[in-house]
Amino acid sequence: MQLLFLIIKRIELVDDIMQALASAGVRGGTVLDSLGMAKSISEMDNLPAISALRTILHGVDPAQKGKLLLIAVQEEQVEAARKAITDITGDLDVPNAGVLFGVPITFADGIG
Repeated sequence: MQLLFLIIKRIELVDDIMQALASAGVRGGTVLDSLGMAKSISEMDNLPAISALRTILHGVDPAQKGKLLLIAVQEEQVEAARKAITDITGDLDVPNAGVLFGVPITFADGIG
Protein backbone atom coordinates (compact mmCIF):
# COMPACT_ATOMS: atom_id res chain seq x y z
CA MET A 1 0.00 0.00 0.00
CA GLN A 2 0.90 3.64 -0.38
CA LEU A 3 -0.27 6.81 1.29
CA LEU A 4 -0.72 9.58 -1.26
CA PHE A 5 -0.38 13.16 -0.07
CA LEU A 6 -1.97 15.90 -2.15
CA ILE A 7 -1.33 19.47 -1.03
CA ILE A 8 -3.52 21.90 -2.93
CA LYS A 9 -4.48 25.56 -2.63
CA ARG A 10 -7.38 25.38 -5.06
CA ILE A 11 -9.80 24.13 -2.45
CA GLU A 12 -12.73 24.42 -4.87
CA LEU A 13 -11.34 21.28 -6.60
CA VAL A 14 -11.39 19.04 -3.52
CA ASP A 15 -14.92 17.66 -3.96
CA ASP A 16 -14.27 16.91 -7.64
CA ILE A 17 -10.99 15.19 -6.75
CA MET A 18 -12.70 13.02 -4.14
CA GLN A 19 -15.44 12.08 -6.63
CA ALA A 20 -12.84 11.23 -9.29
CA LEU A 21 -10.96 9.06 -6.80
CA ALA A 22 -14.15 7.24 -5.83
CA SER A 23 -14.91 6.66 -9.53
CA ALA A 24 -11.40 5.21 -9.91
CA GLY A 25 -12.14 2.69 -7.14
CA VAL A 26 -10.34 4.43 -4.31
CA ARG A 27 -12.29 3.93 -1.11
CA GLY A 28 -10.53 5.95 1.56
CA GLY A 29 -9.31 9.46 2.04
CA THR A 30 -9.12 12.26 4.54
CA VAL A 31 -9.07 16.00 3.94
CA LEU A 32 -7.33 18.35 6.37
CA ASP A 33 -6.91 22.11 6.38
CA SER A 34 -3.34 23.15 5.66
CA LEU A 35 -1.24 26.24 6.02
CA GLY A 36 1.72 26.87 3.75
CA MET A 37 5.10 28.36 4.41
CA ALA A 38 4.11 31.76 3.01
CA LYS A 39 1.41 32.19 5.67
CA SER A 40 3.65 30.87 8.42
CA ILE A 41 6.40 33.38 7.76
CA SER A 42 4.23 36.34 6.78
CA GLU A 43 3.94 37.48 10.37
CA MET A 44 7.55 36.83 11.43
CA ASP A 45 10.01 39.68 11.63
CA ASN A 46 12.61 38.32 14.01
CA LEU A 47 14.52 36.01 11.65
CA PRO A 48 17.21 37.35 9.29
CA ALA A 49 16.14 35.11 6.41
CA ILE A 50 12.53 36.33 6.42
CA SER A 51 13.11 39.22 4.02
CA ALA A 52 14.80 36.84 1.56
CA LEU A 53 11.92 34.39 1.84
CA ARG A 54 9.39 37.17 1.31
CA THR A 55 11.21 38.06 -1.92
CA ILE A 56 11.13 34.44 -3.09
CA LEU A 57 7.44 34.10 -2.23
CA HIS A 58 6.45 37.43 -3.84
CA GLY A 59 3.08 37.04 -5.50
CA VAL A 60 1.98 34.19 -3.23
CA ASP A 61 -1.06 35.15 -1.17
CA PRO A 62 0.00 34.42 2.42
CA ALA A 63 -3.60 34.44 3.63
CA GLN A 64 -4.59 31.62 1.32
CA LYS A 65 -5.09 28.34 3.09
CA GLY A 66 -5.09 25.00 1.37
CA LYS A 67 -6.08 21.41 1.84
CA LEU A 68 -4.08 18.28 2.50
CA LEU A 69 -5.62 15.10 1.14
CA LEU A 70 -4.39 11.81 2.59
CA ILE A 71 -5.36 8.85 0.42
CA ALA A 72 -4.47 5.24 1.22
CA VAL A 73 -4.36 3.06 -1.88
CA GLN A 74 -3.35 -0.43 -2.83
CA GLU A 75 -0.17 -0.55 -4.92
CA GLU A 76 -2.16 -1.41 -8.06
CA GLN A 77 -4.37 1.69 -7.55
CA VAL A 78 -1.54 4.26 -7.44
CA GLU A 79 -1.50 5.13 -11.14
CA ALA A 80 -5.31 5.27 -11.39
CA ALA A 81 -5.40 7.59 -8.36
CA ARG A 82 -2.68 9.83 -9.81
CA LYS A 83 -4.57 10.06 -13.09
CA ALA A 84 -7.87 10.81 -11.33
CA ILE A 85 -6.19 13.62 -9.41
CA THR A 86 -4.38 15.19 -12.36
CA ASP A 87 -7.48 14.93 -14.56
CA ILE A 88 -9.01 17.44 -12.12
CA THR A 89 -5.99 19.52 -11.13
CA GLY A 90 -4.19 19.60 -14.45
CA ASP A 91 -0.41 19.54 -14.62
CA LEU A 92 0.99 19.72 -11.10
CA ASP A 93 4.32 20.99 -12.45
CA VAL A 94 2.67 24.37 -13.04
CA PRO A 95 3.66 26.74 -10.20
CA ASN A 96 1.23 26.69 -7.25
CA ALA A 97 -0.85 23.91 -8.84
CA GLY A 98 -0.22 21.51 -5.98
CA VAL A 99 2.09 18.78 -4.78
CA LEU A 100 1.41 15.05 -4.97
CA PHE A 101 3.64 12.34 -3.56
CA GLY A 102 3.35 8.86 -2.13
CA VAL A 103 5.04 7.00 0.68
CA PRO A 104 4.95 3.29 1.42
CA ILE A 105 2.64 2.09 4.16
CA THR A 106 4.39 -0.58 6.22
CA PHE A 107 1.20 -1.59 8.03
CA ALA A 108 -2.41 -0.50 8.23
CA ASP A 109 -4.97 -1.34 10.88
CA GLY A 110 -8.58 -0.32 10.67
CA ILE A 111 -8.85 0.44 6.96
CA GLY A 112 -10.29 -2.88 5.83
